[in-house]
Amino acid sequence: MVATLPSDLALLASFAVYRLLHRYAEGPSPSLARLSAVIRATTTLHSSATTILAAYFLYRCRTQWLEMGSPSAGGPVTKSDARPEGSAYVRQEVAGAAGHGGRYPDDSTNPLLQSRSTLGNAITAIECGYLLADTISLLREAGLRRRLVQPGSQTTLRSLLQHADKTLLFHHVGIALALLVLQYYVHQDRERGIYIIVQFLLMNSSTPLLNLRWWLQAYHPRSRLLCLASDFALIAAFYMARIWLVGWIIRGYGKSHGYQSAWKVYMEGMRLPCQLGTGALWVANTAWWTLLVMSVFKRLLEDMSSGQAVHAKHK
Repeated sequence: MVATLPSDLALLASFAVYRLLHRYAEGPSPSLARLSAVIRATTTLHSSATTILAAYFLYRCRTQWLEMGSPSAGGPVTKSDARPEGSAYVRQEVAGAAGHGGRYPDDSTNPLLQSRSTLGNAITAIECGYLLADTISLLREAGLRRRLVQPGSQTTLRSLLQHADKTLLFHHVGIALALLVLQYYVHQDRERGIYIIVQFLLMNSSTPLLNLRWWLQAYHPRSRLLCLASDFALIAAFYMARIWLVGWIIRGYGKSHGYQSAWKVYMEGMRLPCQLGTGALWVANTAWWTLLVMSVFKRLLEDMSSGQAVHAKHK
């Protein structure tokens, strides 16, 4: 069903379903703890579903290209290559794709950028609808938190932002806006790079571990071994899904033009807007991962110090 769902309907359906799910799960008298748990549970459900959908879409595209002998699976692309048809077909005309004075690789027949897919568009629309719905829930969560800290005060956007998880909120807003722009291009029949955009959605695969870690720390803080295991599992998963994945995507694009090094592709084969966007994403994820590692080891050292103090006290 998702494979044939137009992107605008997918976006509206996703937004409506997640908003209704949040409101129903909150109950008639929402509390901060309940709403936070609902947001985490919904995020886990969504990230798991979109990871599976994205992996299925990428596998299906790759299988088509391999069956047709397309060098996009690992070698240089030429204008004479066969173009995959069906759900991941390639547009027949690409205006000015071979221009730029030969400075950049010619992607006019590269299915990694020129492939179009109803399923791929629907997956990005579902992600956009979820982000918009979850942004509203994050603001509601901030409102409940504000009432606990400042009961009776007037609710304003500034007061909500003061009590919101700003990193997560701005992450949602930024990506949602980018995906809304993509949906505009889909309606204009001008979208490009759906295959690569869906590859980036594989970053969602680390989210279930992030929420598992939150749940253990919130509800089972005394299970130190489980909390520690979730810490290191998240460190590994976050690195693979949000840092290593960026290099893997760049390297995959580079192979379609004969590059072997992700760094060489980044410096020589990518246009400036792509360099800035990809670089900013990698730097932000690396900074986030570094803070995660620092917080885990800081807490580990504190636990070790407190354990040694208790041991010395009982001697």
